[in-house]
Amino acid sequence: MFKKNLQSAMKAGVPIVSITTPEWERCLNDIGHVTRNEGSEIMTWDPVYGLLNGEKECLGNPANTLAMLDVVGGTEDTIIVFFNFNGNLKTPAVIQKIRETANIVKTRGSMMVLVSSSGEIPRELEKEIIVIDYALPQREDIKAIVESLGGYKGESLNRLVDAAAGLTQTEAENIISLALVKNDLAITDQTIEEVKRQKAQALKKSGVLELYEPENLPSVGGLDTLKLWLWERGKAFLPEAREFGLPFPKGILVFGIPGTGKSLIAKTIAKQWSMQLLVMQNVLDKYVGESEKRMKEALKQAEAMAPCVLFIDEIEKFFAGVGGSGDSGVSSRIFGQFLTWMQECQKPVFVVATANNIAALPPELLRKGRFDESFFVDLPGQSDREEIFKIHLTRKNRNPEEFDLNKLAVATAGYTGSELEQVVIAGLYRAFAKKQDINTDLLIDVAQETPPLSVTMDETISAMRQWGKERARPASSVNEEPEKKNNAFITARKIRG
Repeated sequence: MFKKNLQSAMKAGVPIVSITTPEWERCLNDIGHVTRNEGSEIMTWDPVYGLLNGEKECLGNPANTLAMLDVVGGTEDTIIVFFNFNGNLKTPAVIQKIRETANIVKTRGSMMVLVSSSGEIPRELEKEIIVIDYALPQREDIKAIVESLGGYKGESLNRLVDAAAGLTQTEAENIISLALVKNDLAITDQTIEEVKRQKAQALKKSGVLELYEPENLPSVGGLDTLKLWLWERGKAFLPEAREFGLPFPKGILVFGIPGTGKSLIAKTIAKQWSMQLLVMQNVLDKYVGESEKRMKEALKQAEAMAPCVLFIDEIEKFFAGVGGSGDSGVSSRIFGQFLTWMQECQKPVFVVATANNIAALPPELLRKGRFDESFFVDLPGQSDREEIFKIHLTRKNRNPEEFDLNKLAVATAGYTGSELEQVVIAGLYRAFAKKQDINTDLLIDVAQETPPLSVTMDETISAMRQWGKERARPASSVNEEPEKKNNAFITARKIRG
């Protein structure tokens, strides 16, 4: 796509093109491929060697920018690639000279291409410059890198390519080579895990995305309606679904009461669908324009790693300030970027967004077409609480059949999933101190000592539940009735006797 767009710009006589990428060498190779096909010449400029022609002869001193631009203005049918030229675009004289040179090269069939990692363009030149996106290496490109390192082929090769997807060419070469050397030049499970581990470190450096690889399939109690919906959508990523006429699923918005397992859902989806899980961190930056750039790079990275799950936890805080009087415009711009991307993205990137305060979300995010569905996660019902207790007792190497799960579930009406987990953990602390094992009565004793969130914040939780019941799809087919929930703490005290 990049080569096609650059070729179109050349034929249209566009005088200046800006490309934002850290992969200058790969970008130069692609530009060279286009210029050869078009029968044009190529020159390069950088702050060290100045302006060089195809024979590497210096035609312009890097210290004299204005004189160098005079040489550029005298070229014909030439692509001049400027590397890291942005620092020179801060002086009025250079800006003025660039505008003049642009008018000249346009009549001579030449083009100036600005390649940098920042992509900064002065306001005076915004209308003169066309921006062309430069994507990360595709899987075919990474596959070629691996094949160049040895005679690798088969399913193991494809798994290694999938593990390295989303890296730059240099990162892929270095990380794959390192992983192969560590594993006797063989593609093993350890090789692939090493690539994933190194890629996670590379992503973390950006401060925007974090790669999460759950070792085991997380267990989520209840939420039967949501689980069925996800089972149906999971099949839509198969090639047969395209032939059937199905688009890729876009994602879900999961909101509800804190502690009901919303964040765990994203990890479960990624593991169950065998996809990589990308967790989006804060994209805001103190420098002008950096927040928008960080958001764009994060979304581009997600597309390069597709199929994957993109997880945004507490999305209402992520886009806090959108449309507010205190917003400088940055939040609104990155929010607009995200909405546009969700609307136009054609890659299999499944977005899972969670929220605790749905009222704080901009209405544009909630309309149909952004997410495939919005689910409300209510307080777990009695059967859900039994399932949750069974999960946490099993995790602690206890046999759930030795406990009265029904009695525990009745005693903890109105408790969230995380509160039920803490009941088990607190019970273990007490049992260990008393030099005994946990049992049903001990867990009920622990549960009655601290009121659940649904009691301490009764008005807030009740309003949230009412909103969710009226305006969203329930994640579970059975939920606790509000009147039962309000008596949860009293019930826990009574059940012991």
